[in-house]
Amino acid sequence: MIRNSSGFKQVLGAALVAAAALAAPAQAEVIGFEGYAGAVGGTEVWTEGNYNIGFYANVADGGEGTLVGQFINGDDSTCDSGSMACPVGHAGTYYGALNDSYIDIWSNSVAPFSVKSFDAAFIGGSPVLGSYPSVPALLRLQGFLADGSYLLQDFALDGATAGGFNFGHFDTTGTFADSAFVEVLAFGLVCNTSGSCSGFNSDRAQFGIDNISLVEAGTAADVPEPGTVAMLGLGLMGLAGARRRNRRGGKQS
Repeated sequence: MIRNSSGFKQVLGAALVAAAALAAPAQAEVIGFEGYAGAVGGTEVWTEGNYNIGFYANVADGGEGTLVGQFINGDDSTCDSGSMACPVGHAGTYYGALNDSYIDIWSNSVAPFSVKSFDAAFIGGSPVLGSYPSVPALLRLQGFLADGSYLLQDFALDGATAGGFNFGHFDTTGTFADSAFVEVLAFGLVCNTSGSCSGFNSDRAQFGIDNISLVEAGTAADVPEPGTVAMLGLGLMGLAGARRRNRRGGKQS
C-alpha cells in the first residue's frame, strides 16, 4: 500500500544555485530516517534538518503513485522476508530503495554540500541467500555541481553471509568527498557472477541506506580528506528529467 500521509505536502521547487553562500550557518548533519514506517510512493520527500531526500522511479513522472521503497525497521519486523532478503542486525529504521528506484538529496537552504559517509546494504529480491554473487550490487553516488557537471563514485555492497546481508559503513574519498554539490543522487547497479553491473533494467538493483552524513560546504566540519581517486565516468543522465519534477515536501522531523 502506498502511504498518503498528511505529513507529505506539495512544495515549489527551489533553484539550486551556488549563490547560496548567503544561507544561514550550517553544520554536519546525519540523515537517519527515524520516525516513519511503511511503503513510499514515487515523488514523496523526506525532510530532515536542512536537507530533503526525494524518492523516485527512473521514469518521466518520477513514478508518482507507484511503489519505490519502504521505511524498514532493522529488527526485520517490517521486511517481507518471504519474498526479499533484507539486511540483518541493523539498529533503527533505514530506507529501502526497491524496484530500481533512486533517491535524490538537496539542501532546503539552497547551500552546496558534501557527502562524507553513509551506511548501506544490498536488499535481495529473493530470500535464497545462495543465489547471489559475492558482490551483489554497487551503490553509485552522482553529485551535481553548480555548473551542471557531475562526479560519480561507486561502492561495492557486501555479499550475503550465512545470516544474511549486512550493512557496511562507507566513506566517500578523494575528489568526490571534497566537492560541494547542489544535488546528489544514489542508485543501485545490480551485478552478476561475472562482475558485470548495470542499473534500471531488472528491478533487482535494490539497497538499504541510512546515516547519511552531509556537511555544508565551507563550514568548519568540511575538512578535505587525503586525496584518493574518485570513480568518475558516464552518469545515467536519464535521471535528470525526472529528479527535479513533481517534488513533494515532507514534515520536518
